Amino acid sequence: MNLQKCKNGHFYDGDMYSSCPHCAGQGAEPNKTVALVMTEDDSEGATIAIGADGKPVNESPGGHMIVEDDNQTMGIFMDQRVENESKEPVVGWLVCTGGRFFGQDFKIKSGRNFIGRGRNMDICLEGELSVSRERHAAVIYEPRQNIFLVQPGESKELFYLDDEVVLSAKEIRKNSVLQVGDVTLMFVPCCDDVFQWEGSKNNK
Repeated sequence: MNLQKCKNGHFYDGDMYSSCPHCAGQGAEPNKTVALVMTEDDSEGATIAIGADGKPVNESPGGHMIVEDDNQTMGIFMDQRVENESKEPVVGWLVCTGGRFFGQDFKIKSGRNFIGRGRNMDICLEGELSVSRERHAAVIYEPRQNIFLVQPGESKELFYLDDEVVLSAKEIRKNSVLQVGDVTLMFVPCCDDVFQWEGSKNNK
C-alpha cells in the first residue's frame, strides 16, 4: 500500500487514487462496509489503525483504540445459545431415548433443574411444543442424602415417571424413564453410592 496523506489530514492509498477520494468525492461507494486497515506510523514505528473515513483511529493514554463517534448505531450480536460455563460439577444426565432430541444428553447439576422449552430452563427442550415453556417438571439432586428426585413444576401439564403420573416428589434411580410431553428421557447418575463430588474433593 502506498499510504498518502492529503492536506486535510485524510489517509488514502496512492496506488488506487491519484488524489484524495474523501476530499474530491471520487470513487466513494456509499453504504459499503470498509474494514479497519492497519499500517505503520513512520514517525514512531507504531502500528496505527485507519478507519473507513481514511482517518487514523485515536488511542487512549492506556493504549486502547477509541473510534470517533459518527452518530451511527452499532449492534453487538451474540449467540443466545451460548451458555456461561459453570464450575459446578455435573451430577448426572438425562439422555433422550425418544422424540425430538433423540441421542442427546442434558446435564443435571446439584439442586433443582427445571425442564421446559424456554432458553432460560436448566434442561432446555427448545422448540418442542408438547413441553411447557417454563417449569414443566424438575429433577433434583440432594447432596446430603445423595439422592435424585423428580417433582412437578409450575405447569398444568403432566409428566410421567416409568409410565406413572408424577403428582408429588418421587425418587429416581439409574435408568428411570421420564416422559415429558413427547420427549422420553432416561436418567443416568454420575453421583451414586460409589462416587460423590464432595468425597472426591476431600480426597484431594
